Amino acid sequence: MRKFRTLDEFEEEYLRKHPEEIDDYLTEIFEEYAQYKDSGALLASLRVVATVREISDTIG
Repeated sequence: MRKFRTLDEFEEEYLRKHPEEIDDYLTEIFEEYAQYKDSGALLASLRVVATVREISDTIG
């Protein structure tokens, strides 16, 4: 059975290959949040950026 990538996996791979796009990506996700107030989508996108930039969870 073929395993398909999730949207998060796709975005992560794209941003790893194009790190110069991260600032524009962040601008876009915050603009979308301002318009739609979808905190779940915002947090998911921020998680992708944190993974790409290898930011570790230091809380806890």
